[in-house]
Amino acid sequence: MSDAWGTEYVQLAFRIEKHFQGFVDAYCGPPSLKGAIEREEKRPFDTLLDDALHLEETIPDTTDARKVYLHKQVTGMRTTLQVLAGEEIPYTDQVSLFFDVVPEKIPDSRFEKYKEVLQDIFRGKNLHDAVEEWGKSKEIRDPLLTQAVALIQDECRKRTSSLLSLPDGEHIDFVFVKDKPWSGYNWYLGNFSSRVEINTDIPLRVTSLPSLISHEAYPGHHTEHLMKENLLYRGEGFTEACIFVYNTPECLISEGIANAGFKLLFKSRKECYSLLNRLLNTDIDVEKDTQIAEALNELGAISGNAALMIHKDNADESEAIHYLMDMGLTTRERAEKQIEFITHPLFSPYIFNYHLGKEIVSAAYENIDPTLFYTHQICPSNISWFE
Repeated sequence: MSDAWGTEYVQLAFRIEKHFQGFVDAYCGPPSLKGAIEREEKRPFDTLLDDALHLEETIPDTTDARKVYLHKQVTGMRTTLQVLAGEEIPYTDQVSLFFDVVPEKIPDSRFEKYKEVLQDIFRGKNLHDAVEEWGKSKEIRDPLLTQAVALIQDECRKRTSSLLSLPDGEHIDFVFVKDKPWSGYNWYLGNFSSRVEINTDIPLRVTSLPSLISHEAYPGHHTEHLMKENLLYRGEGFTEACIFVYNTPECLISEGIANAGFKLLFKSRKECYSLLNRLLNTDIDVEKDTQIAEALNELGAISGNAALMIHKDNADESEAIHYLMDMGLTTRERAEKQIEFITHPLFSPYIFNYHLGKEIVSAAYENIDPTLFYTHQICPSNISWFE
């Protein structure tokens, strides 16, 4: 691959960042390349759109699968510029252009099925109250929280190491924070290191910690980033692989890898919960709590429906909040937080990455070696090349 093309790709990403703070999520390339762009003045959108078009027209001669990936990445960057420049692009088209998928409403009957599972478990009780009471009973705080994070991290890392060859020196610092809009976040720092922040303002359940850590750390975001830094950027010399940007298909695949990671490590949630009871002396009811956790996880996909209600069906925010509370069994506070994200002018399409990413990656794991997602540049349109 032409290093010049990859360098231009990175330069465009940092020039978009000047207009859209947070567009670049992670970077592990030369500091001089980043610094040179930071010292520039903002470039106008028409110039940056020309740069994106040039990248699309000069995609290097490489494998067909990789050409598709690079084209879809640049399409996402170009679409971001069009939105920033004020061009009106229908919401569902934005999702497709950013992430290489078609967003569709999930039938409410699917969510009703999982609500029925919960209703059977909490028979005779108000379902909202029962779910909230159950969640509170599983909350975990220090000093047990710190111990639990360390033990679960070690277990997830050990299991990930049996699947992937992690480079020497890879490292994660787990930090407890407050006043954040998310429960956990991975800041990939480069050189095989991450800072994973866990927000203690949001009550943390012991039943959710393995999913959180497998998502952010092993075999999720940290693992994916370090593998691609090591193999694609350092190994293959793919300069564009040193940067991770929003509103591109790599986001959907990354969230899919992170959400599908739990099942790569554990044969079942029951196995995981039994392990937690042994390691932490917790009192998880393995059978019942597995049913509850899995039903609540499935209800989480409802946020995409709420996004389509607002952006496609022109529903007002209060209607979407009520829908999330009623069908998704969430609290008003959490529903309002979700709507805040769903209505952000630049981040709102991202909501589909969690559910659709998991569906696409999990389905692919049935046909291809899961490790390929850590060693190759994959997007929804090129998955078939790897089967």
